Amino acid sequence: MDFFNLFKKHKCQNCCRRFYKVENYMHHQMLYHSDKNRYDCSNCGLKFPDMDRLKNHIKIYHSYKKNKSH
Repeated sequence: MDFFNLFKKHKCQNCCRRFYKVENYMHHQMLYHSDKNRYDCSNCGLKFPDMDRLKNHIKIYHSYKKNKSH
């Protein structure tokens, strides 16, 4: 655990991300772990409320790994 995570009291039980403020934690829960999220990432299983967020996630987190392995 890095030094800054020591000050982040609010930990997501789904993905282990940590937050300073409970408001940020709640926002994260709503965006990424809510039952209202209908768009699942086929690579990692994270869920998103709309297709734009899913596409952005894939572009940032999965296309880099894909290109890195070549």
